[in-house]
Amino acid sequence: MNMKLILYFAAIGIVLIAAWYYLIYARNADDPDKPGYTFTTIQLKDLTQSVTATGIIKPQVGAEVKVGAQVSGTVKELYVEIGSKVKQNELLAVIDPGVYQAKVNGISAQIEDAVIEKKYTELDLQRDKILFTHNSITKQQLEQISQKYELVCSKLNQAQANYDYARLQLDYTKILSPINGIVSSVATQQGETVAANFTSPIFVTIINLDKLELWAYVDETDIGKVRIGQKVTFYVDTYPGTRFEGVVKTIHPDAEIQNNVVNYVVVVTIRNLEGFTLRPQMDATASLLTEFKKDVLTVPKRSVQFDDSGKKYVNLLINGNPVKRYLITGINDEKYYEVLSGLAPGDKVIIN
Repeated sequence: MNMKLILYFAAIGIVLIAAWYYLIYARNADDPDKPGYTFTTIQLKDLTQSVTATGIIKPQVGAEVKVGAQVSGTVKELYVEIGSKVKQNELLAVIDPGVYQAKVNGISAQIEDAVIEKKYTELDLQRDKILFTHNSITKQQLEQISQKYELVCSKLNQAQANYDYARLQLDYTKILSPINGIVSSVATQQGETVAANFTSPIFVTIINLDKLELWAYVDETDIGKVRIGQKVTFYVDTYPGTRFEGVVKTIHPDAEIQNNVVNYVVVVTIRNLEGFTLRPQMDATASLLTEFKKDVLTVPKRSVQFDDSGKKYVNLLINGNPVKRYLITGINDEKYYEVLSGLAPGDKVIIN
């Protein structure tokens, strides 16, 4: 009984195999439109050629500012911390203004004395001019009072200049933000003493995240294809799947060589940041559009093979059989070649 079951199932298996063979092979011999090969139909489509490069997000010139102190003293107040959003001319910190206010007050008093002295010297000069016209004083005496008046005026001017300088130093005790942005670092603390005798001590660093650009590092073999004004698309790891757009702004003339690899920096102006926040030093993968063609004949790269001489060819499906056909190609992207000759629309090409 068991032997009969075995023979029964074996017979069913033979029938199924025969049916499968008929469907796959026998029918294909009569119907070339249903071959046993995987194929694609050649058609027209838009094709873009681009240069791929790695890149880094960088601040534009003037978008990152190190704010320092121009006067020495103790940090009396510090109003920001890392991550604080600030606006242009917003108060960041205050250096103790006591010494500078005292200088302003002292020079202000000197100006008042000089103004009074000028007033009375001017009266003496006017009186002596009248006396001189009546021959009551000598010319030498008139010249002496005139000289004294000029010295008093000079003294007043000097006091006024000293006052302006002291007032400027007093104003410098207030550290203001020169740009809109976010505080990226704080280099001092409240209560610390800063000295500005030789160099301006850095208080905070501010970055405007709305003024960033992409530095794309393009290989020397591709840099000849890049032109100012070309469109660029790029991606960053922070926002997977989000495509950012830009335009080539400039190309650095000097090469950057790392590990014997020659690259050139292509600076890209970023166009669309709405709803996203990029930050300096983020890595990016960029594609620089170097050429675009509309409605050209294309063939998938995975169907193209190379002979021993390096010539490209495909296997064309004709009456169910593969036929080798050599190609001349033009531009290409990641998936397709432009076909200049060798194929026509509607041709069926076997995919490897």
